Amino acid sequence: MTSPGAGGARPCDAVTGVRFLALGPLHAEVGREWLDLGPVRQQAVFAILLFNANRVVTPASILQGVWGGQAPATGTKLIPPYIYRLRRTLQAACVGHDGPAIDSSRIGYRLRLGSARTDVADFDEAVERAAAAETAGDLAGAAALLAEAEQSWAGEPLAGLTGPYAESRRQHLLERRIVCLEHRLELHLRLGDCHRAIPALVALQAEYPLRERLAIMLMTALYQTGRQSEAMDVFGAFRTRLATELGVEPTPALLAAYTSMLRGDLGPPWVPSRFPEGPARTRAATTT
Repeated sequence: MTSPGAGGARPCDAVTGVRFLALGPLHAEVGREWLDLGPVRQQAVFAILLFNANRVVTPASILQGVWGGQAPATGTKLIPPYIYRLRRTLQAACVGHDGPAIDSSRIGYRLRLGSARTDVADFDEAVERAAAAETAGDLAGAAALLAEAEQSWAGEPLAGLTGPYAESRRQHLLERRIVCLEHRLELHLRLGDCHRAIPALVALQAEYPLRERLAIMLMTALYQTGRQSEAMDVFGAFRTRLATELGVEPTPALLAAYTSMLRGDLGPPWVPSRFPEGPARTRAATTT
């Protein structure tokens, strides 16, 4: 994709609507074109505005979020040039009464999204539809919607951005992603589709070796497919990691799964794990 050319601004309409992407490298898309949001620190400033969209953010909050305790002596004087360039970038890419824009006020700056979309919002909406489908008893539909939610991701969120705010958002988003993955795989177990879940569970446990929920689900899937010895091995390896890396004993949930295996009655989980939190519960605290 290329950024909009020098031929001037374009109208924001249904064809060339703006979409901001943060579940990967931060950028915007106008239609099918990539809109570069500038150098790393300028992107970090924009990230704070984006995750506080339609709310005023103070210069002091931006300074802390981007530079932390390493802010240069020029302080908040650094921010207006970034805002100016971001505003010009949005204006050059898209004009129209409902396009995204950055407002300035006496106390700070506000990104108005207008009709623009975000990949985080797309993720949230797919997860909420999945929750509704599960509540209605449609487990297969819920699993399919969680798989759709995962399609919003393009890599590490806010990849390459530095500063306390970007790092905090990154960790929060990564946790939401793994919870989404865990829940989809749990739905497959509850549907009896253990064979399909095992490869993904093995890969995820290699990536997150200390997540208990993954260990329990992998034990369950292996046990349900007649691979009891391997399920026992998963428990033993996980217990060893807990002792070696964290110095703790298995939790009651893990011990209960192990005991069920010994009794010969380990079945699919009947109490669903929590869904990834939706926008009403994950909105960043106001930074003003």
